[in-house]
Amino acid sequence: MTDWLTQSSVVVVAGKGGVGSSTVAAAHALAAAQQGADVLFIAVDGRPGMGELLGGREINDRDHVLQRKVGGPGGGTIRARSIPAEQAFGDYLELKGVGGLLRRAASAASLPMIAAATPGLEHLLVLGKIKELERDKTADLIIVDAPPAGHAAPFLRSASGLSDVVKSGPVLDQAQEVSEMLADPARCMALLVALPEETPITEMIELANELGDDLGISLLPLVVNACWPDRPGLDKSPAMAARSHKIKLSASAKSSLESAAAFGRSRLAQQREQIERLATARAEPIITLPRLATPRLDAADLELLADALASAVPIGATQ
Repeated sequence: MTDWLTQSSVVVVAGKGGVGSSTVAAAHALAAAQQGADVLFIAVDGRPGMGELLGGREINDRDHVLQRKVGGPGGGTIRARSIPAEQAFGDYLELKGVGGLLRRAASAASLPMIAAATPGLEHLLVLGKIKELERDKTADLIIVDAPPAGHAAPFLRSASGLSDVVKSGPVLDQAQEVSEMLADPARCMALLVALPEETPITEMIELANELGDDLGISLLPLVVNACWPDRPGLDKSPAMAARSHKIKLSASAKSSLESAAAFGRSRLAQQREQIERLATARAEPIITLPRLATPRLDAADLELLADALASAVPIGATQ
């Protein structure tokens, strides 16, 4: 089941800090490009290292190519950029016909003051730029690496929030246009990421409730990242396993192996419990990604995650 990768023109990827949402966003971009899609990766917070992970140079505020013909001759292209609020403000002024010199002066001097008086405006400007890129068909798929969960909801709520307080003018127009994009699953959907642990799963459920139920943003399969593989052999004691392989263990080896096995059983039990809790709380299908035992992800690791996304059969999906 891979059609969900390019089901929408814009995919906003979000999760609690530290769960690997940026890595999942990059893996999604890579998997879609391998299937031939031309992908634009937008790093809202400009997290360092993502450009290199995706096979190119560091991401900045200029649209640039990271990879071409991803995965082979039939592959698509991955481009990347960030969208600073100041740049989005300047682009918005240009869209409204404000001249170059005046636009540069206004965007540099006015945004902090205007944003301070208009909470949510900076988020709206960034979303407005994403909306313009989507409307102009800049790419087959725009992947938005959103701020961490605590900031993702305010980021996506900015359009509806400003629509409630601004009654007329260009800000209202922008807010309404962004809200229209967010409400249309053909144009925008959200991909939420968590670890198989209690707090991240709780935050995913809360974020899914807020985005999916309150804001009406359609959700893609929920991604539970860094899952431990099932190991049926953990149910067998080290002594039994040693006897079945005609190996003699010392008492200290048996003790160490039993401690390791107990830890593994505990982690797997916790993982199953949290995934079941998520499945009970939300109706969306669930995708699990493997835990990679590496201190620093590289391009080969990202390839593994992209393959896992592309080949995943979501839990709860129709077979």
